[in-house]
Amino acid sequence: MNDSIKIIPLGGFDKIGMNMTLVESDDSIIVIDCGMSFPPDNMPGVTAMIPDVTYIKRNIDKFKGIILTHGHEDHIGAIPYISSEIKAPIYGTPLTIGIVEKRIKDFGVKDVKTKAVKQGNTIIVGDFKIEFIRANHSIPDSVMLAIYTPCGTIIHTGDFKMDMSPVVGTTGDIARLSVLGSKGVLAVLSDSTNALQEGTSSSELRVYEHLGRFYNLYSKNRLIIVTFATNMDRIQQIINLSKAYGRKVVLEGELMLGVFAIARKLGYIDVDDDILLDINLMNEYPAEELVIVTTGNPGESVQCIAGIAAGDHELIKINKNDVILFSSVAIHGNEVVFNRTLNSLEEKGAIVQVQDLHATGHACSEELKLLYKILHPKFVIPAHGEYRSRREAKKIACEVGVPSENVLLINNGDVVEVTDETCKVTDRIKLSDILVDGYEKSRIDTSIIHERQSLSESGAVIIELCVEKKTGRCVSDIRIECCGFMGEKIQKELSEKIKALALKEYARFLGQGVRDDRVIEGIRKSAEDNIFSMCGKSPVVIVMITEVVL
Repeated sequence: MNDSIKIIPLGGFDKIGMNMTLVESDDSIIVIDCGMSFPPDNMPGVTAMIPDVTYIKRNIDKFKGIILTHGHEDHIGAIPYISSEIKAPIYGTPLTIGIVEKRIKDFGVKDVKTKAVKQGNTIIVGDFKIEFIRANHSIPDSVMLAIYTPCGTIIHTGDFKMDMSPVVGTTGDIARLSVLGSKGVLAVLSDSTNALQEGTSSSELRVYEHLGRFYNLYSKNRLIIVTFATNMDRIQQIINLSKAYGRKVVLEGELMLGVFAIARKLGYIDVDDDILLDINLMNEYPAEELVIVTTGNPGESVQCIAGIAAGDHELIKINKNDVILFSSVAIHGNEVVFNRTLNSLEEKGAIVQVQDLHATGHACSEELKLLYKILHPKFVIPAHGEYRSRREAKKIACEVGVPSENVLLINNGDVVEVTDETCKVTDRIKLSDILVDGYEKSRIDTSIIHERQSLSESGAVIIELCVEKKTGRCVSDIRIECCGFMGEKIQKELSEKIKALALKEYARFLGQGVRDDRVIEGIRKSAEDNIFSMCGKSPVVIVMITEVVL
């Protein structure tokens, strides 16, 4: 094995989400995390984007495994989609593996090997020895990874913060990081999400205190608390407070219920059976004795409450003087839905509170300074964030003594080659956007997205010809159907013109003796060009030729 290592990000270095980083030696490839991201609004029908794993498939003989830092969707969500293509063991802490196994089962994926590794333990995968270091984040069982290579130790922080007073669990293992720093760290790939936020992240203890204040202030009201599905620390706080104030807790949200069941089974949640209440029984209790905890996916923190606010939930209806506590924030890209939900709730007479009820799970600027001070890395590669956040992380690293030339701002697909003395981009691999159709739970080609966008913008025009199979002559009038295209009056005028040009184009091909797919393509192209010249619209044009025997 040569004393050089390649680091190739397949996702996570241009936006929040879709985290996946490849580490490669001469004989082995491992992947850190395997996440999905949520698409922008201009991709109708697409529910997720996942990393392009073509490079791994081309080097499948070297591929040894997937190592997970924690159980959030932006770090594990792509596994069901790619696990049949790149088969290898999946390693993670017990809660993370429990969530992954449920996801795989829900998708009907089989023959996936998973291995649970406790915090503090070390495993060997291919050429790499990997240590799971306890980290503090907004989901239990989060870890940083120390990857031991012949070149030196590479630290991947995953998502982390340095909460010195967590309500549930313990602090991150700063002592272990200090030991590694004293021995020498070659490179660190660090969470940059909140690099632009000054100071330190808020502690969960502060959130607990503020939640308690609202429990006391609204002691006569029904409480509906909105939080992220996987934030078990926050849910444990709610359970503890509800027990103290004599309230029952109703949990609602498929993902949250699934993660809660796994966390409870593993002992990460401490709750008495008499605190939890089945949603079907909640109407038997007075409002002041109820707390409803609702949520959606990590990227859709208002998913369930949005449905409730719209009146779509079968069992939960907003009543006047209900108190809605948002113990979460609007994820980037979902601000419109978030604000619409707030308005809808208040229109129904609910009291909405959104202040001081959430603590981020990501390190802010001072915590990044502390991390770099503790580890003393030779090289820093800011990860997990948009360019501005990673640029700020570089600035922070330089402030604590890392030379500017030793801090790399790289992009997805860059091939970074690391030796014990150097760290530089030496190549680049091509990556494509892989889009997922949520209904089919399968990949979807970008051409389909373009068609959907055209349909939503200009509708569709269907041109149908019925011809005699032997001679090719038209045996009936050309039929034009328009869907979502133009107003009825203009549409009628255009239909006559489209009929004329379609007949002319068909006659031209028939005169040349052409009867294959070129006829359909020629009519379609002619119709598209003429429609655009007539009205400036670009509908999807579908041409159908039916042959009949007379």
